[in-house]
Amino acid sequence: MPPVEMAGQSIPFELGPARHEAWPWRVGIIIDSGELVAEISGALSEMNAQWEFHVAASAPAFEIAGLIQRQRPDVIFVELAAVEGSPVEWINIIRPSSEIPLVVALHSNAEPAGMIAAMRAGASEFVSSPVRPGIFETMDRVGTQLEARQTTTAAPGRMLGVLSAKGGCGATTLACHLAVAMQMATGTGRVLLADLDHQSPGVDRVYRSQVRAGVTEAFDSVRRLNSACWPEFVTPVTGSVDLLSAARGTAGPEAGLPEPWRIENLFRFVRRHYSWILADLGRQVNPSNWAFLPNIEDLLLVTAPDVPALYQTRSVLQALAYRGFKKSRVHLVLNRNQKVPQDFWIESIEQMFDMKVLAVLPYDMGTLGKMPRHGFEFPATSAYGRSVSKLAGLMLKSAGAEASALGATQARAQPA
Repeated sequence: MPPVEMAGQSIPFELGPARHEAWPWRVGIIIDSGELVAEISGALSEMNAQWEFHVAASAPAFEIAGLIQRQRPDVIFVELAAVEGSPVEWINIIRPSSEIPLVVALHSNAEPAGMIAAMRAGASEFVSSPVRPGIFETMDRVGTQLEARQTTTAAPGRMLGVLSAKGGCGATTLACHLAVAMQMATGTGRVLLADLDHQSPGVDRVYRSQVRAGVTEAFDSVRRLNSACWPEFVTPVTGSVDLLSAARGTAGPEAGLPEPWRIENLFRFVRRHYSWILADLGRQVNPSNWAFLPNIEDLLLVTAPDVPALYQTRSVLQALAYRGFKKSRVHLVLNRNQKVPQDFWIESIEQMFDMKVLAVLPYDMGTLGKMPRHGFEFPATSAYGRSVSKLAGLMLKSAGAEASALGATQARAQPA
C-alpha cells in the first residue's frame, strides 16, 4: 500500500476504488486490523459505496485530523481501541467543531465495555466482527442521519391527495395519469405516486407494474430510509415517475394503520426527494385516509355527473369541514362526463357545493380501453389526455402562485 507523506512522517494510506457509488456518502476507513479492513472494504464494495481513504488508526491524531479536513468524508469507520489517546480525546481532535463526519466505532468483538466507551466518546454506531450482516443496517441508519442533517436550498416537494367521492368515479385512473402529466409539465422534477388506498388499492393494475415491496414496508423501515435503500420500495413507471405501491392482500381495516410518527417521517423523506407527491386516498373520508390528510396541501375531490356521486360529494365535503380540513384546499374535479356539459350544468354543481369546478374530464373509454396490456402509456393526444394535462398545468400554476404570494409576504415581513 503506497504511503502518503504527512508532517514528515509516512502513514499507510490508500485511495478508495474509483466507481459510481450507489451509497451516496463519502467514507473514510481508520483501522489497524487487517481483518477488519478486509471485512469493511468488502461490505462497502457490496453496497457499491465509495471509500475515499484508508489510514492506520494508530497514526498521530492531528495528522488524521488534517486528512479528514482535506478529504471531507461524511462518515468514518474507526477502530477506536487502536487510536492514540482516549477515544473521547481522539474524536475531539479529529472532529473539533462539527458533528460530521459521523463516527462508526469498530471492534474485534462485542464487549459491552467497548460499546459503552464508544458511545460515550461520541460514536454514532458500534459494529463488531463479524460485520456482516449488521453492517448493512448500520449503513442505512447512518445514511438516514446524514440525509436528515444535509442542508439544501431546494423547496420541499408538494403533496397532492386524490380522493374519490364514491367508488367508480375513476379517481385511481386519474391519479395515475395525472402523475405522469405533472412530470411532463415540470420537465425536470421527479414525481411519486403513493397508493394509500387501504380499501381497494389498484394503482399497480393501472400502471401494469410488478411490484416487490411498497408502502407497508416503507412505513416499517422509516428509521433507515435514505437515497441508497429507497429503490427497494418503489417501482419506476417512467424515468422520473415512481410508484409506491400498496401491498397486496392487506386491504381493509384489519390491515392496521401506521403510527403518526411513521407517517410524518415517511412524508418528510419523500418531500426531500420528489417535486410532487400524489397520494391515492381511495374513496370517501375514513379513518385510514384521514391519518394522511393532515400532511397534504391540496386535495382533488373526484366526482361524477350522477346523483349517487354528487350526493356522496356533499357528504365528503361535510366530513372534511367537520374535521377542520379547509375548503380552500379542496379542488372539485368532474370526471367521467358523458359529453361536454352546458354552462348551466357546471353552474348548478358549483352552486350546489358553493365551490368552483376546477376541471371537467370526459368519459373517454375508447382511449382508456385501448391502453397496452403490458406497460403504461400516457394518451397525450386524446381528449382525456389533454384534459389531464390541462389539470396538471392548473395545479402547477396554483402552487407557483401560492409560493410567490408566500415569498411576497415574507419579504414584507422583513425589517427595513
